[in-house]
Amino acid sequence: ESEWGGQIRAKIARKTPRGGGRGTAVVRITVSGAGVLQRVSLAKSSGSDRLDKIALNAVRNAGRFPAAPAGLAISSQTFNLPIKSR
Repeated sequence: ESEWGGQIRAKIARKTPRGGGRGTAVVRITVSGAGVLQRVSLAKSSGSDRLDKIALNAVRNAGRFPAAPAGLAISSQTFNLPIKSR
């Protein structure tokens, strides 16, 4: 499960734009076992509306996520992921 979460985090990090300021927002995402984003919300604000929007948009723009590993028989999983803007 943690390896799958790491793959999802890495995909979102590639979609996080640079130059938005400094800060960390924590997003709560729910991903289906097939890798489809089902839900995204802000779990903890960075303190900046702009950075919070950047974090949410990075998740939405990441596209399809990797499917859950075969041994993890789940229909969906919720993750809290910190997204740092640089």
